[in-house]
Amino acid sequence: MEKNTNVQDEYIEELKKKGANITIFLTRGTRITGKILDHDKYTILLEVEGEPSLIYKHAISTIVQGG
Repeated sequence: MEKNTNVQDEYIEELKKKGANITIFLTRGTRITGKILDHDKYTILLEVEGEPSLIYKHAISTIVQGG
């Protein structure tokens, strides 16, 4: 594992490379399903029903593959 890489980024990058459908559960209980287009330190860009949605990581409770 690289010194600047963390488990969160590795997992998200793996899901992105697979092109996997994921379900993101937000802290307020909302569920969002789509594919990861990109990510950075603070956000995940998710394709939801053909449209990009920018989701702030601080609002995410859980990320699950499938959906």
